[in-house]
Amino acid sequence: MKSQVVAKRYAKALFELAREDGRLEGCLEELKALERLLDEVPEFETVLKSPIYPEEAKKQILRTIKDQTEMSDLLFRFLGLLVEKNRTDYFRDIVRVYEKLCDEYNNIVRAEVTAATDLDERIIEKIASSIKEMTGKTVIVEFRKDPDLIGGVIAKVGDLVLDGSVRTQLRNIKETLKRGELG
Repeated sequence: MKSQVVAKRYAKALFELAREDGRLEGCLEELKALERLLDEVPEFETVLKSPIYPEEAKKQILRTIKDQTEMSDLLFRFLGLLVEKNRTDYFRDIVRVYEKLCDEYNNIVRAEVTAATDLDERIIEKIASSIKEMTGKTVIVEFRKDPDLIGGVIAKVGDLVLDGSVRTQLRNIKETLKRGELG
């Protein structure tokens, strides 16, 4: 719970600064690029998070990354603040919260659509259109394939779950049979 509170505080501060600079999307791209770099070179993240390494060593890593990428001064200063305040553990949570703030600001909702097999692009567009009608927001669909569903589709939008999977339908029939309600 503490991680979400800290992540929200820092993400909101970065969001406001980026908004004032007109760099909301640019900053998000930089955050995601840094996250990918940390995935590719996990030693960077280990050093940034570890209390063993001194603050100056961590800042030197950030300078090296800044010099070799197109990191903005805004993000560089922000990351320096995370190092100074020992908040680098929250970086990935901050990225998630920042992305949500950008989505809200741009009236975007993300839908996770899961199906047993690959879906035709037209079907995904129909699902997105239906969700747009429900929410009144632009929809970005993130598709996942899960053969365990057997068939059907599950769409998650925030806390709302629309479950039309065969697996769930079979589970519901099983529960109904157990209660003896068919018939």
